[in-house]
Amino acid sequence: MAIGWWANAQKNDQQLLSGNLIASGLTAAHLGLLGSNLGMVNQLLNLLRFACCRYCKKLRKRYMFCLPVLFATFALIQGLTLAQHWSEWAAVTSAILMSFALFYCVGSKLRIAMLFSNLLNLTLSVYLNSWSGIAYQVVTIVILSHSLLPQKMVEYDTEHAV
Repeated sequence: MAIGWWANAQKNDQQLLSGNLIASGLTAAHLGLLGSNLGMVNQLLNLLRFACCRYCKKLRKRYMFCLPVLFATFALIQGLTLAQHWSEWAAVTSAILMSFALFYCVGSKLRIAMLFSNLLNLTLSVYLNSWSGIAYQVVTIVILSHSLLPQKMVEYDTEHAV
């Protein structure tokens, strides 16, 4: 959880992607142990998605259309073959959203997409009764929401009150 929280708090997109890549691998193991095959396979797909987006930066223009469609198709196939509950379809929807967001969005737009993705994934954590998953998603939602708020400097009056 700490790796994912650290990653989502980063202002640098590359650090955001790298941290989420590691967190996806760990989450895949966690969901597999909880018995959610769809969740596990979905997180392994996330791992590949983050890796491709992170490491294929130079190839990005050539594969800008191909890779997101390929990842979204794999997510849809996962849903059709493994989804057994509506909350698992929310996770599939999240995977389809992130398939495009990772390749087409940067900065605040990427974080907004990740915020919606985490809201969708929260439903799966609630369904699985995974308190650690719920905690992770809720804290991540708070971190991403905070990072999207405009930061205003409070100006204090330096004169003494009379």
